[in-house]
Amino acid sequence: MNMYIDIVGACNLSCPSCPMGNSENLNFKKAMQLDMFRQIVEKAKREGVRAIFLYNWTEPLVHPKIGEFIEIINAAGMNSGVSTNLNLAKNMEKALLAEPGFFRISLSGFYQETYAKGHVGGDIEVVKQNMITLSEIVQRHGLNTNVEVYYHRYLDNLAEEALMREFSERLGFIFNTGYSVMMPLEKALAIVERDPSVTDTDHETLKRLALPPYDDLVNVVQHFHKQACTLKDNWLVIDCNGNTVLCCTIFNQSEYQVGKYLDINVDELMKRKDTQKNCVDMCNRCVNKGMHIYAMHPGKGVLESHAINRMIDFQQRTIAGLPIDSEQLGRAGEVSSENFDEAQYLQLNDDVRHAVSTGAFTSGYQHYVLFGRLEGRVGAGLFSAV
Repeated sequence: MNMYIDIVGACNLSCPSCPMGNSENLNFKKAMQLDMFRQIVEKAKREGVRAIFLYNWTEPLVHPKIGEFIEIINAAGMNSGVSTNLNLAKNMEKALLAEPGFFRISLSGFYQETYAKGHVGGDIEVVKQNMITLSEIVQRHGLNTNVEVYYHRYLDNLAEEALMREFSERLGFIFNTGYSVMMPLEKALAIVERDPSVTDTDHETLKRLALPPYDDLVNVVQHFHKQACTLKDNWLVIDCNGNTVLCCTIFNQSEYQVGKYLDINVDELMKRKDTQKNCVDMCNRCVNKGMHIYAMHPGKGVLESHAINRMIDFQQRTIAGLPIDSEQLGRAGEVSSENFDEAQYLQLNDDVRHAVSTGAFTSGYQHYVLFGRLEGRVGAGLFSAV
């Protein structure tokens, strides 16, 4: 079992696909005290926690004692990690010199015009300069920390990915990518359930996503509703006040907390996730729509062998150069599931037939919903009425 901890209750940016930018923050907003954290780590070690990551929704470099938090985790013999937008340089060196197991830089573009859409309030030139400084610190001190640049893919930033990859690898950093999804869970469910709380700004963000939670995607992922939710079952999430939260996709941490971590043993806390009525109700809403599958994206670092991972991997290998128009997603004018011709689609698309046979997709229709209709694939069948 691993653990996410928000050691602060705020972020310096307002990213529109993140709750810090698209939801009202009613959470406890103060910084966690070092003494409380030390007790949490001691208890976590006794209860078999293997790794503690100092992030969930907020920016850990805001905390002036970030280095000491990392040192406490390392001293306990557990893996440690941080994820940052790296717009802040003040505590950057403290964090790095404490040698976390990994240090992730989260970004979404190479040029400011693009970056500013996904990381609102940030400055990519500041980030790049901080990356250079970071590289110099690693080399000067011979640090063993794995520094990873994580590039959040949107439909309109794919062209800049290669530039950021080259820049990052030249600095000696690992470079990884993943398609952005709409979070938190409450926001994704609001979109799926057509709740009027979804704003115009949210809809503009959805247009930038390759995998927005529209009906077509939900129709695919909800078939995996029996798949166990690793986000709830394999992770402990703790807010900056020391409360244990249902899972890492939840933003309303006050409503969906199951008890103060220091006061309750881990078995009881996990049991409450499965028995506390408001948590059960939320989990049922989530699982019935397959949102626990949608939420298990690479940005959290918890995807392993699930079908969504195979889908994304396939897209990363095939999408280069293909025109994608997110306006088509979830809209009429496409072949419905009732009219889809599975046999014909597989016969006319050899690569899809091979992908289905190897398990990359469960069916030709699954491929069509996620990619084929955007790629102009033939053989799907009769189009539904607009």
